[in-house]
Amino acid sequence: MIAAGGTGGHVFPGIALAREIRARRPEAEVLFVGSRHGLEGKLVPQAGFPLELVSASGFAGKPAAAKIGALAELPAGFFQARRLLSERRARAVAGVGGYVTVPVVTAARSLGVPTLIHESNAYPGVANRFLNRFATRTAVGIAAANSRLARPGVVTGTPVRPEFFSVPPLDVAATTRRLLVFGGSQGSRVLNRAMAAAAGALAGQGLEVVHQTGEKEFDDTRSRYGEVPAGWRLVPFLPRIHEELAWADLVLARAGSQTLGELAAAGRPAILVPFGSATHGHQTENARVFSAASAAVAIDEAALSPEALGRAVTGLLGDRRKLAEMGENARAFARPDAARLLADLLFEAEGTR
Repeated sequence: MIAAGGTGGHVFPGIALAREIRARRPEAEVLFVGSRHGLEGKLVPQAGFPLELVSASGFAGKPAAAKIGALAELPAGFFQARRLLSERRARAVAGVGGYVTVPVVTAARSLGVPTLIHESNAYPGVANRFLNRFATRTAVGIAAANSRLARPGVVTGTPVRPEFFSVPPLDVAATTRRLLVFGGSQGSRVLNRAMAAAAGALAGQGLEVVHQTGEKEFDDTRSRYGEVPAGWRLVPFLPRIHEELAWADLVLARAGSQTLGELAAAGRPAILVPFGSATHGHQTENARVFSAASAAVAIDEAALSPEALGRAVTGLLGDRRKLAEMGENARAFARPDAARLLADLLFEAEGTR
């Protein structure tokens, strides 16, 4: 049983783990458990896995009334999860992120079912900091996360799709100046507006730009650009983002764990603008780790002026050797075997029963 909910950064690693389990144990049933609020309702069935829902809501960083409502849902989610675990005779449970992991993993503990949790961010979320105290096994995507866990986990990396690892390294001798802008599958209003405002200063410098705006932000961003510079392309969504990463020399992005995993696997340097409202500032911590390793340049939202963005883009694209070094530093965070290592830990936990 795999508990995963909320964002793609939680669900995609769960799907990668499920595929690894299925490849190694074709006879094993794999069941996802999520809530009605997150992307799991769309992503899990698309990946070909069954999904059950339990009551669960986020409470970290929410107003007092929302926190009370979320806490009130926990008992119902706990007993729904216990019923599922008993009916399906679960042999092991993996919690790979999101508030839904709390009722599922605690229910598993109450029944003596072994558990694995995975934390993909450099700053662990509230749920995983709590669950880490009693989970059978813990895995982390970035070693820095262990400094905030009561029981340090095994550094496995965060699973990403294998096609990202096929992206070739940057060619130091190339003369292209290509920028990819994307704020995740939903887009980022902050990045969209900053890029549109900086377009006038960046146009005419020989830049090629592919800018993914997100479906809901496309029309507004298009109007803010006015006239899109020659050689620039605005799109609402990029279904094959690994191909765009192979094309790009530099990436402007948010600092979510899934984005960083993809940048690392592709070996691409980035300008990271962490989402300022992310719970406990985990994106800021993610960006700090990559910046400290010279794998990225971090700019806080508050400092993201058109002038600052323009300077960062032109400065980096003007130093090809530095871009290549940053890309290799990013690749050092990549773990092609992350899904295999997670499956190993889950099977190891199962053996403790």
